[in-house]
Amino acid sequence: MEKFAVITGVSKGLGKALSEEFQKHGYKIIGISRNKGEANPDYFIPADLTKKEDIDRVFTEITKITDRVDILINNAGIGIYEKWEGISEEELRKVFELNFFAVVFLTQKLLPLLKKSQGTIINVSSVAGKLYVPCMGAYCATKYALNAFSDSLRAELQKDNVHVLNLIVGRINTGFSSRALGSRKPPETPAGNTTPEDFAKAVYKAFVQKKREITYPWWYKPFIWLANKFSSIYDRKALEKWEN
Repeated sequence: MEKFAVITGVSKGLGKALSEEFQKHGYKIIGISRNKGEANPDYFIPADLTKKEDIDRVFTEITKITDRVDILINNAGIGIYEKWEGISEEELRKVFELNFFAVVFLTQKLLPLLKKSQGTIINVSSVAGKLYVPCMGAYCATKYALNAFSDSLRAELQKDNVHVLNLIVGRINTGFSSRALGSRKPPETPAGNTTPEDFAKAVYKAFVQKKREITYPWWYKPFIWLANKFSSIYDRKALEKWEN
């Protein structure tokens, strides 16, 4: 029996790497993004997931391919670098539409197919969903919301044997910042040698092990703890980085 993985934001970066990694392990990839970009999924559905009609169309197209979905990876997202006092309503709504509402509504739509396969939902969240960042408050808010969605959804789907894996992702070399909204330029933060391909391997391993959540790269986990423990120092130092 063929196994199907639906991946959003498949055109480049993490989505492309996840597509290639799961293909290696025998999954047929149904890729979704506004354009195909550099990716080579087995099936491609162009869509803007912030539009309800596109989500409905995506569901229809998927059911033409398969009657079951083994994995849904909600990867599509966008950043924003702006202080709260400077963010426009249009930008705020745009970032919430893609980073949160699109995830919720696509997941709702595909749940019957995921229940049929007793599959897995993988949500690509962020370190910014565990640790607020000055001048990134709107982005943080979307990822805090996504974490709550993942954790509560996992509890609700236990009886259906559908698993939820939440990914707390730090900086990886993808060019994410260059595509972000807002007027501010983010300060340099260490990414090391972390690549989308290494990330995808870690995700597949966590999927096989049925982890509830992973932090990648791993060293962000103690950093989050320290920053929350010494929050006043973190607040001052973090803001200084943005204002230098």
